[in-house]
Amino acid sequence: MNDSSDAYRRALDLFTESVVKPDYALRQNASYAGCYAELMEIRQHCLTYLSSLKEIHDIDSPDESDAIEAEKIRLEKAASKNLSFAHGELI
Repeated sequence: MNDSSDAYRRALDLFTESVVKPDYALRQNASYAGCYAELMEIRQHCLTYLSSLKEIHDIDSPDESDAIEAEKIRLEKAASKNLSFAHGELI
């Protein structure tokens, strides 16, 4: 693995951490604005996308990675609302 790939992976990890880290002020603002559920849905989409970036980063063929990405996004979009509030817990 080269330095560029390592840097890319570290950047993905850091960005994922920034999405995972709770921002209570942002969540409170979303609640007041009446869009908390939508914010959590978008958060889940972002986490799914970041995960897929990590998975496809090692694939050499762009066409193959595009097909994998499209299928994952299609499946996750259908399931994202259920994932956002799993087991009655707020994310």
